[in-house]
Amino acid sequence: MNASADFRHDVADWVLAMPVAAALGFSFVELGNGFSETRLPWRPQHSHSPGAFQAGPIGSLADFTGASAGITVLPLGALAATVDYTIKFLAEARGDELVGRGRVLRPGTTLTVIAVDIHAVTDGSERLCASAFVTIRAIASSTRPGAG
Repeated sequence: MNASADFRHDVADWVLAMPVAAALGFSFVELGNGFSETRLPWRPQHSHSPGAFQAGPIGSLADFTGASAGITVLPLGALAATVDYTIKFLAEARGDELVGRGRVLRPGTTLTVIAVDIHAVTDGSERLCASAFVTIRAIASSTRPGAG
């Protein structure tokens, strides 16, 4: 994980505690200030053939990456739920891992819109394989770690 002061450990801990995030194997590289970078290593469970990712794990990575980036611009302790995401698959997602990078396009008090690019990584070389728009809805709560 990124050790910078803006890394949102509260968001990362909350997201990675979700059973689906753990089952798929997501991890964070960077998180904060309206940005999120995530990784998903290739495993046979993510695939129809060696080294190729199925659409489901790619879409899930886009959703988690986007929602995480969006939550970082909400007040500390706020929760969010995805209300919509649209993904376009641009190339085969074949590689050692996927890296997702999300950035907030339009923050809001109720709805926040995030753009996410997903890259397949092979031997350190990245290839754009999907792009998504994720919209989250802010939900006031004090049940998430870090809540005031």
